[in-house]
Amino acid sequence: MSANSRGGPDKDESCQSEVAYRKSIHNNLDWLRDNLLPVRVIYTDLDGTMVGPLGCFFRDSADELTLRPARALLSAHACDVDITLVSGRHKSQLRETARLLGCMNYVAELGCELVYGLGREVVLNIGELEIEGESVYRTILDTGVVELLLGAYERRLEMHTPWSDERDCTPLLRGWIDINEARALLGEHGFSQFDIIDNGVIPRKSPTLDVPETRAYHIVPRGVSKALAVEKDRQYRGFRREETVAVGDAEADLPLASAVGALFLVRNGLDANPQLAQQVDATENVFVTEERMGDGWAEVTETLLSLLDE
Repeated sequence: MSANSRGGPDKDESCQSEVAYRKSIHNNLDWLRDNLLPVRVIYTDLDGTMVGPLGCFFRDSADELTLRPARALLSAHACDVDITLVSGRHKSQLRETARLLGCMNYVAELGCELVYGLGREVVLNIGELEIEGESVYRTILDTGVVELLLGAYERRLEMHTPWSDERDCTPLLRGWIDINEARALLGEHGFSQFDIIDNGVIPRKSPTLDVPETRAYHIVPRGVSKALAVEKDRQYRGFRREETVAVGDAEADLPLASAVGALFLVRNGLDANPQLAQQVDATENVFVTEERMGDGWAEVTETLLSLLDE
C-alpha cells in the first residue's frame, strides 16, 4: 500500500478477512453464472498476479515449485480463451514473456500501448498528450515533472533502474510516498496533465532509499489507465463486457472493474493493500481469490473454464 493513513493492524486484518470471505469466488459462483457470458478474454496483470516471487511462473507465494498456473494457462489456450497481459512493463519485455506463455496480445506501460500479434500492430493510448519529443517518455521527462518528484521525495523516491532505462511512455520510479500528497504536488506546480499511479509492491529493496517498503510508481498522461486501455481494446476487438474478466493485485487494477464483467483480486493484493478492502466490498463485480499470486490466478482461470462446461 502507499504511505496513506491506515487503521490499526488488528482492525485491518479483521476487515481483510471478512471481505475476502464475503467476496470469495466460492461464495459468489451464482453471481458469476448469472452475470457473465462464456469468457473469451482474461486480462491479467503479471507480477504478483500471474507469476510468483521474482517473476517466476513456476513458484508459488511461498517460493515452492508449482505447475498449477501452467496447467491453467494450457487449459485456457485449449479452450481458445485469449490471455491478454496487462502490465506496467515495456512492450519489449512483454513480448518475450507473451511469446513464452503462448500469448499474442498485451497492454504495455500501464495502458499506454495496446500491442497485437506480438508487436505486428501497436495502438497508442495517451489521452490528449501531444508528443513534442522523440517519444512519449521523452515528452514527459522534458516537462520537469520527474525532477520535481525526485526532488520533493529525496531518499523516498528514485528511478526504478535498470527497468526504467527502457521506456517508451511512462517514467518508472520506486519508493514509498503518499500518493494523494504527490498528486496534489503535481497540481500545485502546474503538472495537472499528469497523474502518478501506484502499481504495487516491489519485492526488491534499494540501498539508496530510506523507506519501510518499496512500491512501483508510474507517471502517466492524465486519464490514461489500465481500465481505459482494456475498454479501448474490448471495443477494438468487438468483445462484450460480459465476455471479459480481469485479474490483478494492486490499486491500479481496481478500476478495471468498470471495463470488464468481473475483476478478481488475488489474495496477496488485498493483504498488501488493506485500505482497498472497503472498495472491494462495495464494488459488485470485484472478487478475491483464496489463493495467492499464480495459484490465485489459476483459481480464477479454473473457475471460469469450469463455467464454460456447465
